[in-house]
This record gives sequence, structure tokens and C-alpha cells, in this order.
Amino acid sequence: MQSYGAINQIFASLTTLCPDSTVKLIVTILSPMRKLSFWQALFIGLGNIIGAGIFVMAGTTISSAGPGAILAFVITAIYAMTVGLNSAELSSIYTDVEGGVYSFTLKTLGGMSGFLVGWFRVIAYSISGAATALGFSGYMTQLGVPSFLYYPMAVLLIAVLLFLNYLGLRLVANVETALVVVNLLGLLVFTTSTLAIAGLRTHNFTPFLPHGITGLLVASNLAFFAYSGFNTIATLTPSTENGERVIPRAIVWSLIITSLVYISVIFAMVDAVPYTYYGLSSAPLSLALSSIHAPSAIYYVIGASALIATVSVTLSIIVAGERTLDQLSKDFQLPVRHPLILVGAIMMLSLFLGNVESIALASNFGIVFSYMLTGLEVMIARHRGLRGVFRSPGYPVLQILSTGLSAVFLVSLGIQSLEIGVITLFVGMLAYEALKETRGRED
Repeated sequence: MQSYGAINQIFASLTTLCPDSTVKLIVTILSPMRKLSFWQALFIGLGNIIGAGIFVMAGTTISSAGPGAILAFVITAIYAMTVGLNSAELSSIYTDVEGGVYSFTLKTLGGMSGFLVGWFRVIAYSISGAATALGFSGYMTQLGVPSFLYYPMAVLLIAVLLFLNYLGLRLVANVETALVVVNLLGLLVFTTSTLAIAGLRTHNFTPFLPHGITGLLVASNLAFFAYSGFNTIATLTPSTENGERVIPRAIVWSLIITSLVYISVIFAMVDAVPYTYYGLSSAPLSLALSSIHAPSAIYYVIGASALIATVSVTLSIIVAGERTLDQLSKDFQLPVRHPLILVGAIMMLSLFLGNVESIALASNFGIVFSYMLTGLEVMIARHRGLRGVFRSPGYPVLQILSTGLSAVFLVSLGIQSLEIGVITLFVGMLAYEALKETRGRED
């Protein structure tokens, strides 16, 4: 974890020199010394989960499954909850690590598996952070910013958010709280106004599964990546007050809140517009609003929410990426002195990949692969007699269910994703063996 010694001294000096209550309040908010509360951990997680995905991906999901996209989000919510409950139990057992699912894997399955999961997670964070930063640039160019600033704006956003993270986790938590509240309000405005204007249009809900089970599986996979950010919360246990109790609650509540929000939004979208209209629309919520002739003020609210969502997700991804890489570096003695800078540099370089979407298939594979192991890890931890404050219900049925659903999601990613994922896995294994040999020689 990065050192805040110099910054802490500055804040301590400010508090001593400026007894004014307003200054003390500002210092309390900005100071990185204090640990996070339940609400701050929850909002950092929500910042990663409720992001640009729902504003962009929702239309593709509906196009893939028709009205069955509602069922896809229900299925995905169940799957995400099984994995989330596993992560909640593991986070209450392994309270001294900040790598999330990476650390859980290392602690239970050993070096090779742990390194591979960490390898995948760092790649996933870096690429997805670049993608959301480009999403921010895309929205800005739509608002009239010159297109030649497309990449510079993404670089600037990442640089600003890196500096924000450097200033301290509490400041990040407060910023995320504000951003998430705006996003939630925006989605609430969209859902209520759409249903109020359109009414209940039952004919838009048939046929329910026009593309059959295949379409449902594709839509479920798309929907899953709108939920998967809850691992960010699992990286916060050491930095949270009573983390072994607070983090499991934050994980579970983050999934409950996002499930209710997502299913409501998808229901309103299906109700407003026939599923065939969405296609590959990059602004599906705006499409729904235009189809029902919503007031222009609502467009501005949704546009602002979508823009803020890209900032919120990019920030929380930086938090999770830095903490995962930091823990990975400590565990495997990697020569990484400044994980925050390295994550930012990889993220910026990823901006200029020829096709971020194709490369991101590797991160998709890695995310599901890492979640597939959580059920097994809970069973191993219990077999070893390890007991946390939180214990997931339905043991071992829930753990078997999460593993089985992960396998289904993994297979349904598609051939291209599996091929890229397997290649990335193989490269990670070679890197691990090379690292082990190097360390052996040093020893």
C-alpha cells in the first residue's frame, strides 16, 4: 500500500495551525489517515458497478435477447450474488490483504493459480479503465469538444484520477459517493419518467425470447459485466474500519441495489420501445426517451449521468488495479515500486491499442475465470477450519451453483474470447515459471 507519510504530516499541521471548524471538516474529509466506513466502501464499489455499461450496453443486451433481457439480468443478478457471497465470506477470513479475488486465490490455491488470477485482474483493470476513459472522451466530443482532443482528453482524465487516488482513499470515497448519487438519481429519473410517459405497453414484451436460449446466454454475458465491479469492494478490507464485518455487508448490498436498478431500467426500456429498434445504438437510453418524446430536460439529465458514469468507473478501476498490483508485487517480490504509476501507464498505453474491444476479450475471460474459483476457495477455507465473521448461506449448494454458472458463462463468451483467454493464460503461466526460476537463482 502506498505511503502517505508526508501527506499525513501536512494534514496534521493544518489541523494544528487552523483550529477553525470548517478547516477541520475539510481536513477530515481529505485526510488519508482514517479508515473507510461502510457507506464509503459501498459507494466505491457502486462506482465500479453502476457505470457507463448500463448507459451503453443495455441496448445491445435487449437486441440480443429481446424482452428476455429482463430475464437475462435476473439470471445474472443471481449469478453475481452467488459469487458475491463467496467473496464476502473470503473477505471476512482474509482481512489483511487488499488484492480481492486475487489474494483469495493465492491464499487457498497457491502460487500458480494466485499469480494467474492476479495477472488476469491487472490486465482487466488496465484495459477496461482505458475503455471507460475513451468513453468519457466520446461523450465530450458529442458535446462539441473538437475530435482531435479525443485521446488527449482520455489521457488527462486518467492523470487527474491517478492524482486523486494518490491524495488518499477517503477523498476517492467521497468523490465516488457524489458521482454515484448523481448516477442513481439519473437512472431513477429515466425509469420513472419513461414508465409514466409510455404507460404499460404489453405488446412490446412479445415474443419474450425471439432468439431463444442462445440469445439469452449472450445477453446474460453482456449483463454480467455490468455487475462484476463488486470485487473492488473486496480489495478494501484492510482500509475499512471493522473490515471483516463491513466489507461483506457492502458487497451484498451493492449487488442488491444494482440488481434492482438494472432490472428496473431494462424493464422501462423494453416497455418504451420494441426490442428491434435498439440494434447497436451507442445511446440506448436516449433512444428510448426520443421514441416516447420525453422532455428535453430528461435528455440532459441522462447525458450528464452517462458522462459522470465514465469518470466514476475509471476512478474505481484505478483504485482496484493499484491495490491488486501492489499486493501482487508484495507477494511475488516484483520490482514494482510505484504500482499506481504503473497501472496508470499501462492504462494510458491501452488507449492506443488498435482494437480495445478485441483485447478486452482476454479481460472478460480472466474475470469469469477468477470468479469461477471463489466457490472452490470457500470450500477449501472451510475444510481448513478457517472461519470468518460472515458465512455465506446455503453451503455447499451455493458454492457449487456459482462454479457451475461460471462455467456456463465462460463457455458462452464465444470462441474468440476463449482463444484470447487461453493464450493469455498460457503467457501468464510462462511468466510465472520464469519468475519462479529467477527467484530460485536469487535465493
